[in-house]
Amino acid sequence: MTERMGVLSSDGRCLQPSPLAARAMLRPAARRLAAVGIGFAGGWAVLYGALMPFGLGLTLGLAEDCFAPCAAGAALGLLLHGLGALSLRSLCQLCALGAAVAARWLLPQKFMPAALAGCGTLTGMALCFALGSSGADLLLYSAADALLAAAIGFGLRKFAPERPGMGTLLVGAAVAAALGSVRWGWFSPGVLACAAAELALCCRAQKFAALSGSAVLGAALCAADPALATAAAGLGCATAAAAVLAPGRRVETLAAYAGGCVSGVLCVQPPGNAFGLLFSACGGMAVVCLLPGGWLAPAADTPQSGENAPAPARSAAASTRLEAVAQSLSSLAETVNAVYEGLPRRREGFRWVIDNVHDTLCFNCGRRETCWKQEYTATMAGMEALRPLLEQNGSVEAAQLPGQLSRCIHPAALCAAAGRSFALYRSRKEARIHSEAMRTALTEQYSAVAEALGVLSEQLGRPGDPEPYKSSRVAEFFTGLGAPPQECAVTLDDLGRTHAAVTLPRTRFTPQELAALAGEVGHICRRTLEAPQVLSCKGMTTLLFSERPALRAVFGAASAAARGEVSGDAVQQFCSPTAAQMILCDGMGTGRPAAVDGNLAAELTARLLKAGFTAELAARLVNVALALKSEDESGATLDLISVDLYTGTARLFKAGAAPGFLVHGGRVRAVGEATLPMGVLGGVNGQSRVVHLTAGDYAVLVSDGLLVDGAGWVAKQVELSAAAGDAPEKLAETLVQTARIRAQKTGRPDDITAAVLRLEKSG
Repeated sequence: MTERMGVLSSDGRCLQPSPLAARAMLRPAARRLAAVGIGFAGGWAVLYGALMPFGLGLTLGLAEDCFAPCAAGAALGLLLHGLGALSLRSLCQLCALGAAVAARWLLPQKFMPAALAGCGTLTGMALCFALGSSGADLLLYSAADALLAAAIGFGLRKFAPERPGMGTLLVGAAVAAALGSVRWGWFSPGVLACAAAELALCCRAQKFAALSGSAVLGAALCAADPALATAAAGLGCATAAAAVLAPGRRVETLAAYAGGCVSGVLCVQPPGNAFGLLFSACGGMAVVCLLPGGWLAPAADTPQSGENAPAPARSAAASTRLEAVAQSLSSLAETVNAVYEGLPRRREGFRWVIDNVHDTLCFNCGRRETCWKQEYTATMAGMEALRPLLEQNGSVEAAQLPGQLSRCIHPAALCAAAGRSFALYRSRKEARIHSEAMRTALTEQYSAVAEALGVLSEQLGRPGDPEPYKSSRVAEFFTGLGAPPQECAVTLDDLGRTHAAVTLPRTRFTPQELAALAGEVGHICRRTLEAPQVLSCKGMTTLLFSERPALRAVFGAASAAARGEVSGDAVQQFCSPTAAQMILCDGMGTGRPAAVDGNLAAELTARLLKAGFTAELAARLVNVALALKSEDESGATLDLISVDLYTGTARLFKAGAAPGFLVHGGRVRAVGEATLPMGVLGGVNGQSRVVHLTAGDYAVLVSDGLLVDGAGWVAKQVELSAAAGDAPEKLAETLVQTARIRAQKTGRPDDITAAVLRLEKSG
């Protein structure tokens, strides 16, 4: 199934589609396309007229989803740079690229095997050719390429190019070297690109990034073409002037950059030779002048309140502390299990009852030698014959003693001793089973909570890309309202969605005020935001703004009890800021006991999901709660679907639940297989599945009572109702009423429930 994006607000309003929906779906393709372009630049670039390390280095260092497109681009660059002529150097480079790609496919996330495969292939092939008629130059150049490629790949692995730093500089050096080797008369595209990049960084007040970029890009230009050394010196002087004199002010920065560039070039070259280089640099400045003003807004050195600055550090510290707590809880669970496994096992079977009777009664008897030594076999056979009597009645009478024990001179005492020993044996066995169940429940809770804290720690450790300029604007807006924020952070997540978190002193807001705040903050961030989620704790109020998704969810549910008015089925349907959740729990049996189990499971699962637990972790904790609820056997099925309303990704989790039904593109299909419910075993035997839904699709969860007459008619009814565009409430009522009539004909009544979710486009 294909998926699109959407959301339902808490008050059921119709929401506008997100402008970032298409961008989020196209982002992976854009990343791969960019990797092809970067790889082409790396394959084209030649340093000092002989070295070609960038193609292999980029292939070794880029992320797992980009290295193969990068290798393809590098191979194309190598072939086109020689105008189709396949030299020995190019042949060695192509084979090295293939070896590196194969190694990264076979051993993902491993740098050393890929580096050894790529660099080893490059050096090995050069050695083979050098032993022939190619001479030692090929071997020396290839060995240098291998060392430089390994260093470039290692740098990109340590510093990803997606974030500013060394990785970005390495990619920029590859592009600058590739463009620097291209000249069209006076015009040099490498000088133009470097000038545009450095000037843009200066306009954004990123002084240190501009200065470091000027040094690295200038070195790449000189390595690609020594004739560009003058241009590199001029661009370096221009960047220093703009970064020091007028950072973050567009017009002043442009003037300082132009003056520094002219001064730097003329200091090295006479005006006649410098004209071409200045022409290319002016082209780069013209490109920056044509960019939208919002792209060049200051992103660094922006004045912020003292409370805003340490927020990332506090998030990192909180993430580290949560991770430490998670590891401690996980270690505690593992330690308890390890100690239990290391303890000696007491093999207490019925033989322990026999030994206890001997020790308490027969040890001081005068016939002990006769019974337990001379006639040992007959005595043991008689004692074993007592076992079924004791297991059935818990005691034995003297008249019931088997023939092997008829010679006992204390028959009444023997029966009493056997009864006491068996009762003690059974109580010790039950205590052992109970303690083992408690240990399992304790360690299961520790493990589940540890995993949940680990997930939360990972989320805090990835707060998203900060946008300091927008954060300061939002902080100024709340300050203007008379409520200066304690903290204010605007970030972009991995899919480019905007989130804003504003922490204020304890404040109450009406729904109308929250809607107005969402509109104003969205105007500042240039995004359409949902009404914020309000969290209050310890005298502080935090407003969490999220970008409005493009889908909304419409729910419907219907139920019929098997007997009376109490149903053992429970349904929970709600929307979090980013997902629609639908839960159906079926308690074992019917009536009030089943209703207790079903409602307990549904309520606990809903609370855990709202707190950020995954379906698997929630199921584990609910399983423990049901197992320890009472001495009576408890159990409930769990049927859960969670739909990401931004992307349409639907995650289904089933533990003992009946098959559900999904409608996509007008066609219905059943999902789910038979498993055991929660509360029966020490662990959860659940099934997870991920599908993709879009606007107009349905998800239907049903209890097993609705399938008493089979699933075929349910699938047909769901497909017909979906084709007719029935509302979820109407579809649920139709299914329940039809199933009730069918159940009455079969004479097998059971609780019947249907829960329906339909996705619609917002707006």
